[in-house]
Amino acid sequence: MVCQICGEKSGFFPICKSCNTLREEGKVSKCQECGVWKKGDKLLCYDCFLKKKGFDKKQAENYKQTDEEKEEEDFRNKFPATYITEDGHRVRSKAEQIIDNWLYHKGIVHSYERRVPIEEEVYCDFFIPLGEKVWIEFWGSEEEKYLKRKRLKKSYYAKYKKNLIELDDKDIEKLDDILPIKLRPFLPPTFSFD
Repeated sequence: MVCQICGEKSGFFPICKSCNTLREEGKVSKCQECGVWKKGDKLLCYDCFLKKKGFDKKQAENYKQTDEEKEEEDFRNKFPATYITEDGHRVRSKAEQIIDNWLYHKGIVHSYERRVPIEEEVYCDFFIPLGEKVWIEFWGSEEEKYLKRKRLKKSYYAKYKKNLIELDDKDIEKLDDILPIKLRPFLPPTFSFD
């Protein structure tokens, strides 16, 4: 397993020895809302702080939800998360279950369907806070409506300069070969996939 804060090897523990020392000094703590380890002694991580204060809502009071955002909301309601992963996440497809289990077995801290911190209401398939923050999208359909949604989401990632990793059905077949190559630039240099 790797440390959830610095990415160093941590044995069977969520944080390494040096980060544990920082924890004892009060320089590292666990978010009381989501349970993610973070630097500092604040009770909440940055994302949970924003959510608690209501800053995760639309910033502009006159903001009107676009048709695409309504479709995103409909999609999430139409396809409930019924597949259960080994770490307890509920996901919407067998492919997402495979991705989630792969991340879990590699000791990579991740969350499922986390809101991307941008003005528009966009949810990623997977979020990895380790190293440079990374958002993973699995594109699982070729229907025109879905492709329109895909183009829109990709434009938001580009607009806000978010690190995006894209996966599709052919990547799932060889995930052990593909995902380490795509993740490597964003993870700490000391991270090992062993």
